[in-house]
Amino acid sequence: MNLKKKHRYQMRTYAIIAAIGCLVCFQSLNAQTLSPFSMEEGTKKNIAFSLMGTETVKGVVKKDTENKGSAGRTSGSETMENLKMYTKTLTEEEKNILYKVVSMECDTGYEGSLAVISCMMNRTRSDKYSDDLMDVVTEDSQFTAYYDKETGTYPYLDREPSEECIAAVDDALYKGKRNIPSYILYFRSSDYDSLSGYETYGQIGDNTYFYLTEDRYEMQ
Repeated sequence: MNLKKKHRYQMRTYAIIAAIGCLVCFQSLNAQTLSPFSMEEGTKKNIAFSLMGTETVKGVVKKDTENKGSAGRTSGSETMENLKMYTKTLTEEEKNILYKVVSMECDTGYEGSLAVISCMMNRTRSDKYSDDLMDVVTEDSQFTAYYDKETGTYPYLDREPSEECIAAVDDALYKGKRNIPSYILYFRSSDYDSLSGYETYGQIGDNTYFYLTEDRYEMQ
């Protein structure tokens, strides 16, 4: 009788040990099963985060390119570094015209010249004007330094631009440098401190710069 009890006790002990062993084994297998899942899930999250980051960056560029103004004429392959650079080829004659016209519009120094060419470049990115810089400069009744309707002359022809003026134009064309916002499309001589229907931006050199409220929101 005692032997039977002892046998039953041993069998029960073996069963408990076996159960504990199975439980430990199951937990180990479960951990191995769950661990790759967690790592995979973490990888997915990291990828998703990276993609979200990429989309955020692309979203900024996309938003800019959808605007009618500052980036509205750029292709998807262009980067922020060259968005303001002029990509069309200019002949030496065309560049000389630019130097002279800008010089006549304002040649009080580098900043004054840069503001004039910046304004011209801004127009090439506006739907209101041609995207060709020479078309902008030579457009009828826009820049009297190019053609003066009252006198029927081309005042710029005999102009000798300063080195600062030439440097400002080159920096705007080939380095994308600007010293006014992209929505500034108009200027008058500094005799004007206001212009009916326009907001005043401020004076640079011997010119006062103006803008329309609609341009400010469309071209930022």
